[in-house]
Amino acid sequence: MKSSAKSVLTKSLIMVAAILVLYAGGVEAQQAVKYGGTLTFFDQVCMVNPMSWDNADWNWKHGYDTGYFIEHLLMGDLQKGPRGTNQFDFGGTGSYIPEEVLRGELVERWEVVKNPMSVVFHLRKGVMWQEKPGIMKAREFVASDVVYSMTRLLESPKAKVNRAMDFIDHWEAKDKYTVIMHMKEWNTDWGLAIGWGFYDGVQAPEQEKAQGGPGKWQSACGTGPFMLTEYKFGHSTIYMKNPIYWDSEEIDGKSYKLPFVDKVISMLSRDEAARLAALRTGRVDMMLHLNERQHQDLKKTTPDLKWAKHVSAGYGMIGFRMDRKPFNDIRVRRALNMAIDRQTIVKVRNGGELLHFPFPKYFKNIYTPLDQLPATAKELFEYNPEKAKKLLTEAGYPNGFSFKCQYNGSSTEMIDYLSMIVAYLAEINVKMELNVMAYVAGLSRMTKKGHDEAIYVPIDHGPPLQIIGKLTKGHPWNFCIMNDDYVNETHKKLSTDANFTSKQRDVELKKLGVYLVEQSPGIMLPAEHNYAAWWPWVKNYNGERRVGAHRVAPIIARIWIDEDLKKKMGY
Repeated sequence: MKSSAKSVLTKSLIMVAAILVLYAGGVEAQQAVKYGGTLTFFDQVCMVNPMSWDNADWNWKHGYDTGYFIEHLLMGDLQKGPRGTNQFDFGGTGSYIPEEVLRGELVERWEVVKNPMSVVFHLRKGVMWQEKPGIMKAREFVASDVVYSMTRLLESPKAKVNRAMDFIDHWEAKDKYTVIMHMKEWNTDWGLAIGWGFYDGVQAPEQEKAQGGPGKWQSACGTGPFMLTEYKFGHSTIYMKNPIYWDSEEIDGKSYKLPFVDKVISMLSRDEAARLAALRTGRVDMMLHLNERQHQDLKKTTPDLKWAKHVSAGYGMIGFRMDRKPFNDIRVRRALNMAIDRQTIVKVRNGGELLHFPFPKYFKNIYTPLDQLPATAKELFEYNPEKAKKLLTEAGYPNGFSFKCQYNGSSTEMIDYLSMIVAYLAEINVKMELNVMAYVAGLSRMTKKGHDEAIYVPIDHGPPLQIIGKLTKGHPWNFCIMNDDYVNETHKKLSTDANFTSKQRDVELKKLGVYLVEQSPGIMLPAEHNYAAWWPWVKNYNGERRVGAHRVAPIIARIWIDEDLKKKMGY
């Protein structure tokens, strides 16, 4: 018996060992890092062509297109996302990266100094600028490069319009690897302005001096994981691997040099059907923004796709010009909100969040849920066309009125959505005439405050104070032309007073959020759920979409393509 039991035990151990070997082999096969290949994908705003390759032009889309080769001082730490500690999903947010999930990109560390008011950045050593024939030789990235790039941004005529860097006095290179940003006054959102923001990628001095100027794509270069090699208007932007890139990725305790793929093709297309067909047939490997309808359709037709669900990274609003009649009357603004059946919109669009303005629900400390709003704010989200008509009569519009609404017609989905609003307003005798404009022309018109009586603009949430800032006097993105003393003064106080604790700031922001809902600066529309989709051969990806303001490139640099699996799946 003993011998038999021993034999059985031995066989059992051998079988367990064999299973463990097979299991380990399976995991290794699944996780084996592979270099090379091409990643082809659609980013979140693949309907809009690059607007400028020069950061001094201060266009919000700069990070989408240049983030592959231009780096920033700071970025989100992906190891604190789904692939690591899962403190933050890096998916739903657009430009807001909480302080606790930040890391240095071009810097190793930084310190905030209160007296004198400044931030000291200690740069990474050994980071190299890419070589770009005819533009620059490869050389080390140093402190004077940061001072040059940030000073040029600060002194750009367009900086005076944007105002994002008004708080900065000057930049100083203390030594080869130490940079100091000196402030005129405290700015709570300094990180978004100069660390991981829309405009603050560090650009080489050589790009400005390039033949043809810094705005040409052929002149663009940087320190990032990829190099810009080709741009086809309306079709694609192509980036090749930077062989001297500094960063690495740790996987299962082992460090790997980045990037993994040799080539990235960021596709451009305004044709929704063409985009979906490209994903369905495997001609693109991933798509970073799909709505609920597209998600449901593709789950049926293409079940092999993998998905990550997110709440919209911003709010959609039909903003009213509060500097003009009839929208200078709060009764009119409230009436138009009550005329919208948001519950039906959410059902038709297969899900969403009724209240997403001014803060999203994942800003837990300052968001007030709909059922906790005061009655005067809560009723704005209840479909009540009869009360809407009564308010219009009180305001002097018993027969309604007409107005134009400017919007960017980059997708049929947006047109369908706005058409629903048109129909609801018609029920209270208000005619909203849709005025479609090309994106760049419409943006210029809006920032110069020459837009129609109303405008539909999806707004990236960003950090809380940035959200409020876009509703303050003089801000270029204040498309509601709001000028409210309480909003202006509270925003300035919270932004510039360094003595506020985070808890005190949260209390004030929460009150301000409720006040803005009650003021109804526009028709506050439900936020949709959206998705990232990718094929199983896309490895080391977990649905992340941003490490800073509109920057996906560090995520792309960490992806590899399993070509064997792709072929096995018939693509």
